[in-house]
Amino acid sequence: MHTRRNLLKTIAVSALALGAVLGAGVAHADWKSDWDKALKDSKGQNLNLLVQPNEGYEGALAAFKKKYPDIKVQVTLINPSDVATRLLTEQKNGVFAWDAWWATASNMNSQLLPAGGLEKITDFLLLPEITDESNWRNPKFLYTSSRGPYVFIHTHYLQNLGIYNTKMVPGGVLTLENLFDPSLKNKISIRAPSRPHSGTMMLAGIAKAKDMEYLRTLLTSMQPRFNENDRQNTMSVLKNEVAVAIGVTENVMTECQNEGGCENFKPFPSPGYMHSRGVSVLKNPPNKAATTVFVNWLLSKEGQETYVKEWAKFNTTSAFSMRKDVAPDPKHLASMPDLDNLDKYVAVSLDSGEKALDDVIKLYQDARRN
Repeated sequence: MHTRRNLLKTIAVSALALGAVLGAGVAHADWKSDWDKALKDSKGQNLNLLVQPNEGYEGALAAFKKKYPDIKVQVTLINPSDVATRLLTEQKNGVFAWDAWWATASNMNSQLLPAGGLEKITDFLLLPEITDESNWRNPKFLYTSSRGPYVFIHTHYLQNLGIYNTKMVPGGVLTLENLFDPSLKNKISIRAPSRPHSGTMMLAGIAKAKDMEYLRTLLTSMQPRFNENDRQNTMSVLKNEVAVAIGVTENVMTECQNEGGCENFKPFPSPGYMHSRGVSVLKNPPNKAATTVFVNWLLSKEGQETYVKEWAKFNTTSAFSMRKDVAPDPKHLASMPDLDNLDKYVAVSLDSGEKALDDVIKLYQDARRN
């Protein structure tokens, strides 16, 4: 009898554990009443958002504000690598001022998540169209980490944040083979890979295309100029101070081409890396109802269609969604990764990409010491 009871107990515990794992993708039966309550309670609340600077984000947020005018949206535009340390310091001192963070997700995953700075976003997802993972492409890659469902990814995309001046490189065409041409010594500017950001990610992509010894040569023998600021790094190549810049601002080529310039500038000859754009809920959000409304709207079909539409207006890549029912912008398909084989990329926002970034940072630190 004891054996039978123990067996039934084991089965019950196993079922609960399995339910906890699967629960991230299943809407609970009471979702409608919880959603109606969130809508009611959100009226008059603030919504304190951290958002990466880009007019695409701002356009989508304008649509959200129009649909939910009773939520007082407060947006702080700031780069992820600049805000991560600030958030950790605030939280360590008991300050929890922010509700949600919408941006590229590498710093969410590598900085905030390990420090316990995020809530499980699945605790805020109510709409069945979101929690039903069959509505999403490759559900294995909906979250950044095996540590739990904290950062929800709505867009994986390929990115190349390097440019070169065709008039300043050998033969007018830069390749990974002629990057070490003597004429380019001290003519390469790199956003210093001291922490995870665009420079570090580009270098990780280069290392995957070649190897770490190739990267060591680039960081030492070519005597590159290291720059901590991505915009200054960008301007150094646009002002013809250097021939090549690695780790430039995300929308520099779009802005330059829209203004009728940049005829002499081409993308850096590297496959780049796979970045991921997503949303997370910060620890102890002060406005839980407004936060719930926002993340559900953003990840809904309506929210993702709005994001794709607005992103395409101001950018030349990544206007698409992991949602199956949201059509991509046809002009942006070149930046869409092979969604069935995402493991083949340096996925800088996911656990799998952390080691690649750490290796680059360590190599840079060693190179600077020597």
